Amino acid sequence: MRVNTESWLVVAAAARSVAHQHWLLEGREAQDRAPARCKCYPGDSCWPSNNEWASLNRTVGGRLVRAIPPGAVCYDSFEGTPTKDATQCAVVASQWTNASWTADQATLPMIPIWSNSTCEPNTATGQPGPPAGCPDVCLNGLLSPYAILAKTVDDIVAGVNFARTNKLRLIIRNTGHCFMGRSTGYGALVINTHRLNSIKFERSCTLCDGHTGGVVKVGAGVMFKDLYAQAWPKNLDVLGGECPTVGIAGGYFGGGGQGPLSGHYGVGSDHAISFDIVLASGRAVTANANTNSDLFWALKGGGMGTFGVVSSVTLKTYPTMLVTGMGLTITGTGDSFWEGVRIWHTMAPTYTAAGMYVWYAMQEGSLTAQPFVAPNLTIAEFKAVIDPLLAKLRAANVTFTTTEVRTFPKFGDLYEAMWITAFHGSGLGAYFGGRMISQRDVRERGNDIVAAFRTMSNKYPGQVLFGGHLVNPGNRVKGPQQKLSAVHPVWRDTADIQIFLYVPPPCMSAQQRAEAERRVTVELGGILRAVTPKSAVYSNEGDINEPNWQIAFWGSVVYPKVLQIKKKYDPDDVFWSKSSTGSEGWALERNLKLCRV
Repeated sequence: MRVNTESWLVVAAAARSVAHQHWLLEGREAQDRAPARCKCYPGDSCWPSNNEWASLNRTVGGRLVRAIPPGAVCYDSFEGTPTKDATQCAVVASQWTNASWTADQATLPMIPIWSNSTCEPNTATGQPGPPAGCPDVCLNGLLSPYAILAKTVDDIVAGVNFARTNKLRLIIRNTGHCFMGRSTGYGALVINTHRLNSIKFERSCTLCDGHTGGVVKVGAGVMFKDLYAQAWPKNLDVLGGECPTVGIAGGYFGGGGQGPLSGHYGVGSDHAISFDIVLASGRAVTANANTNSDLFWALKGGGMGTFGVVSSVTLKTYPTMLVTGMGLTITGTGDSFWEGVRIWHTMAPTYTAAGMYVWYAMQEGSLTAQPFVAPNLTIAEFKAVIDPLLAKLRAANVTFTTTEVRTFPKFGDLYEAMWITAFHGSGLGAYFGGRMISQRDVRERGNDIVAAFRTMSNKYPGQVLFGGHLVNPGNRVKGPQQKLSAVHPVWRDTADIQIFLYVPPPCMSAQQRAEAERRVTVELGGILRAVTPKSAVYSNEGDINEPNWQIAFWGSVVYPKVLQIKKKYDPDDVFWSKSSTGSEGWALERNLKLCRV
């Protein structure tokens, strides 16, 4: 629903209702917080007036929306307004796992657990009503009530200025592809950058320091599937992620980023050469090697949603090269299955030394590694690396199958022919944890690491899943002293950028959510941390409650540097995202209001 000026009185009243009804859902009463200590929220005396909201709406050309949860059409009402529409409910239910559809929404995350799973449709039936066993109530939950659907840099400037002046929590949201919930927040103003989708290729680069290829400038809303669709027909590669709905400019580069060509080209953020960004002051600036160079370095891996709102990024392009691939599936039960996993995983340094990337998904009894991606390797060279693995699996009587080893003239052809797309959806109710497992830990503790996977799986049968990427972005790009990107040094010595998922029951209460998060952080994460002491965590694919996250995500050398840059460009903490650079001074009280600690 688009908000117009005439409807602001109704919207403002509804906003106050959001705060009250959410507290009722949790069995608590809303409490005002002093604006000097907390950000300003609906129902607080500092909340902007109707006229102020209307003025913002005019400034952004009517692109301020009241972000009603899409699933509201499956319920009788939302905040007192009738919303049920069986036809539209069927549409929402059918699209709930469609990541492209989710990306187009104003505030909805692809992992709905971060919105408190509010207003979810019944995807099993497609009929109005909640999922089986869930309360038949639709509230705003942890979703932001307002969003600016930015189409210009001026829209972003207006949103930043409004949030800063009114002490609002500000959230940057592009596609909602955020495993850790940073693009979701109760009572916040969202700047949605997904509609900034320009793409412009150039054949040369003046800031590339020896790079002889071209560049491409992309708006903040461009997803990798959009860029790939234009780059591959031009016989160009960009270093991007394997998931098509990942946004390029902001969080991907802010966390470092990796992809199927990282074993050949390095960390994703190594390839950014310029950012356009709106700072906390509301000023739009450029950051590159010559201008605001400290900010430029920090934007390449130094934190997500914390330095400003990126409106565009320019990155390097490369001529395509041949790539070879194969799929591997290991199945079985008990010791036999886990022996196959052990053989496969402990050989990760062998694959990564050859520049390979191996995407995988695993649960008890099934490991799917599809595909192995080998940039610039012939079939003969590929088999020289992989044949010893297959021989070991046969000798151990492990049950496995492989697909045909195939060579393609470019990565795009392999991607379209071999990639498993079943994991590219949205709507998964799961908490994430992870570990960027170092080459050293795999070499020295490889058997213990796989034993830890098995222990984690057995601890909560059927509820723990694994995924990851066997790749070493430091294989050819060492990045000494982290001069290329502001990432943890382990990025350059990685064997497995690993993810684990804990799938809790649906419709959790606040107490159940707290217990689920404890299981991820303390129990499951603790098992993995114990056997990987020389490893780290990818700050985009880990546990949002990771202990000592500053060291786990960035390390003792990098973090103090990026923190200093954060304080320079945003001294008043206009930008904040949990467990990201400079977030220590604030905390979410009862998972709702952001207040100083």
